[in-house]
Amino acid sequence: MIAACATTRKIDTQGGISPAFLLATLLLALLALLVGVSAAESVAVTQEVDVGVGYAGHGATDVSPGSELNTNLKYVASRQVTRNLLLRFGAEWQRFSFAESRPSAAPSTLQQLNAIVGLDYQLAEQWLMRAELQPGIYGELGQVDGRRFGAPLILGFVKLVDTDLQWFLGLRVDLRSHYPVAPAVGVRWQFADLWTLNLMLPNPRLEYDVNSRLKAYVGGGIMAGTYVVGDHFGDGRGNKRLNHATLDYIELRVGPGLAWKVRPNLTLEAEAGYVVHRSWDFFDEHVKSTDDPVPYLQFSCCARF
Repeated sequence: MIAACATTRKIDTQGGISPAFLLATLLLALLALLVGVSAAESVAVTQEVDVGVGYAGHGATDVSPGSELNTNLKYVASRQVTRNLLLRFGAEWQRFSFAESRPSAAPSTLQQLNAIVGLDYQLAEQWLMRAELQPGIYGELGQVDGRRFGAPLILGFVKLVDTDLQWFLGLRVDLRSHYPVAPAVGVRWQFADLWTLNLMLPNPRLEYDVNSRLKAYVGGGIMAGTYVVGDHFGDGRGNKRLNHATLDYIELRVGPGLAWKVRPNLTLEAEAGYVVHRSWDFFDEHVKSTDDPVPYLQFSCCARF
């Protein structure tokens, strides 16, 4: 993560303005500026809203953190500045909650609140680029210091071969993670009228168009992030080294799903399958916990207007 850590002094959120509030205020100011300039120039702003809720079952291991509830809310506004340049501003909130039945190496909650600042740029006739910075708070939102603030960078390139075939190359930079640079390659290939191989991370899929409004798919999913746990997290687990420690969380999923286009600008999705891998890695302290495969359900709503 490209972390902005000018200071490690803890910010008291009890008697002052919280960094979460400041982040939200900054985001609203950016969006107001974007919309205001667009209105003055009669340029339309495209808006995207994504909402997701999922549940994963309880693992069978002694160190299992219990069942999981994950929620995600994302908003992005985009404005075409020039023929080749599109600016993107938004915000995202994500939360993992684990129903602990016993003390484990997994925290009861992992969450993030971040802004989205990015751009899409057409490098050439067949080449597109996306750059996106996600500055925000990754950890306890009520206990915020420099270690909990970070700014992962996502950089991607697209090669448009034709309408049926596109290649993707990208990387994610997060200097706080145990793996600070994560490269990725992908392809989208519509190899038949009704079939599309969409191997795009974090959700690679094989898709089948049932009709013009309904799509069936089978594939995988990756949910991951780097967080800082609470100041006293390790006290209740007999390991004070885990107080205020950095954690890499990763979850790998496989399963089928359905995507229903209710309206041209509104899509509902539902999927079910298995979480084949979950891990909580305090890599600095050499403490890692994994869990057995568990079933999951996921529902999402995507709106574009």
